[in-house]
Amino acid sequence: MRVAGKLTDKDWKELACNLKPEENQNWGNAFHFFEERIRTRYLEPILTILDMEKYEGEGFAIVNLQCSLIETIESFINGWIYNQKENEDKGLVKNSWYKNTLHKDNRIGSVNSAEIFISFFKKRLPFIKMNINGLLFYQEVRCPLLHETQTKSNWRIKKCSSATESYCESPTSKIIYRDQFQRDLEVVIKNYKECLIERKNLGEIKKHELRQNFKAKFNHLCK
Repeated sequence: MRVAGKLTDKDWKELACNLKPEENQNWGNAFHFFEERIRTRYLEPILTILDMEKYEGEGFAIVNLQCSLIETIESFINGWIYNQKENEDKGLVKNSWYKNTLHKDNRIGSVNSAEIFISFFKKRLPFIKMNINGLLFYQEVRCPLLHETQTKSNWRIKKCSSATESYCESPTSKIIYRDQFQRDLEVVIKNYKECLIERKNLGEIKKHELRQNFKAKFNHLCK
């Protein structure tokens, strides 16, 4: 099974055997899996649409993909996985986010999708300084884009080559500048790469845990 470009689950499992959170060896190769996964599934498709320049509504597709990319980035950083989880009281099985660990079948707590965006905009540079309300972004951008192909409550998606910030808020509107927003997402990815490979803390997440989360996430994807 391909999990990252031409890389397979077998490739990951062979590498994972030699990944140790306390040692720097092989973590550059590990992050290459992440880079290939998002390059082929998100970054190149997003850039292709950005280059269309038709201005006929393609910005909705761009930001929709960017929302999915945010979920991917933040879930890797925190070790959150999305899978079926049983409700023992009612005997039901439903899909849910929860924190995985390196221990088999060990699941910790649960996370709803809104919390992913709250965490991302509150904790990841350069978005911290923009004061984007993660809950409102989830409710008024991510969900309506996914389900109705539109934003809600005066959120706007625009292209402006002269804009320096990726987000601008006024009393009457909240504007996402799609190109600059993509630029800042790639800064988050760059910061994540540096911290994982060089064994640094990423915000509130300690360096050892950051690597454990990454490995546990990819282990889950390669099941």
